[in-house]
Amino acid sequence: MKKKQFLKGCLSLMALTQVLMSCSKPDRTETDPGVVSDNQYSLWVTVGTGTYILTTDDLMKDTLLSPNNNKGIDITSYMPGSWYGVYAYNHNGKFYISNNGTRFSELTVNDNGTAIKETNNYAFPGTFYMGKVFKNLSSKDQLVITKTQGTTNTTKNVLEQPIYFMNVSDLTLSKTLNVEIPLLNYVPKRADGTDDKTYIVPTSFTVRGDKLFVGHKYRTDIVPRADILDTTYVYVCDYPTMANGKMLKDARGGVAAGHWEINETTFIDENNDLYILTKKIETAKYGLIRIKSGETVIDPDYFFDLKDYNIFQNSSSVNIQILGKGKVYISPFVIDPANKKIVSDLRILAGGGESKTTMNFMENGNLYDVFKTDESRWFVFEYNPETNTMRRGAEIDPGVTQVYHINKLK
Repeated sequence: MKKKQFLKGCLSLMALTQVLMSCSKPDRTETDPGVVSDNQYSLWVTVGTGTYILTTDDLMKDTLLSPNNNKGIDITSYMPGSWYGVYAYNHNGKFYISNNGTRFSELTVNDNGTAIKETNNYAFPGTFYMGKVFKNLSSKDQLVITKTQGTTNTTKNVLEQPIYFMNVSDLTLSKTLNVEIPLLNYVPKRADGTDDKTYIVPTSFTVRGDKLFVGHKYRTDIVPRADILDTTYVYVCDYPTMANGKMLKDARGGVAAGHWEINETTFIDENNDLYILTKKIETAKYGLIRIKSGETVIDPDYFFDLKDYNIFQNSSSVNIQILGKGKVYISPFVIDPANKKIVSDLRILAGGGESKTTMNFMENGNLYDVFKTDESRWFVFEYNPETNTMRRGAEIDPGVTQVYHINKLK
């Protein structure tokens, strides 16, 4: 009940804020830099080897956002490599990052968006890089996360993967659950006939009711590492007891897509049906499988073939975003999964270019994503699912090499 009341209160506040903003501020105009807006947003970008947070009071402002001349917040010391942007998450306006695998930090941007500081940290007992985030289990007071790599227990022949329940007030763990994913009972062969050494990569964690679904794949542990065994594997068990586990497999779509990072490649629709994005390894073909509401088997009559759509063309960390009313955003496409339809290609609506972010953003029913145009210019775009239209907002310095996140800080 408390969760429902909280969500209802948030929705009411968002609606009121939208009305006040529409009445008090003209569209796409500059504002007094000394005034701090109630709505402050950020973009996580990289420039060469540097990592920056760019802030703005309006994503749709006709302006240029740039880290040049000290206009961005340099967080390179927290992110020693640009790729660590996929091991970071924004929760209630604060950033949670893995640093270099030895320190898990909470970072807070100051009110005027000019500086960032570490407000708390937690030291996991071993190497820790942030994995999946359980949106439907996390709350204002609690962050539910995994780490990227579990522990292979050869005695039990399972991968032991912990799920951490963290208090955001003091960054302490209130609970840890452990899911045990069975390993295969055979050893694949390499091209030369020798045994391959494999390990499990969990690609998705989804709790639906009293069941936990874990999509995962197998990779060779022999350099160069690569995905193998072109089959969808999903482990399902009771939640939160982790009992009565069983393995689901399907050869139609390839491996359960995604990797260790915070990207989400599963979603639950309004009918409570669970969809899992899959990928053929060699041919880079994609598809959706479905597990119907209340069931724990893969639907044999459903497969949405996305072979003609290179979903991961621009990033290995595509983040699926639910748009509502049966529509889902799998960058750069808006799809209707239940009816197996492509609704829109946002690259066309954006006038060319490609979606680049690993974490996009929804507010007041609109989607915000960043596209790099054919002229190599970066822009924030607002997509309205109701009207299937896009509007161009703030431009980002053309010198950036990647835009990882769009986040709300307040």
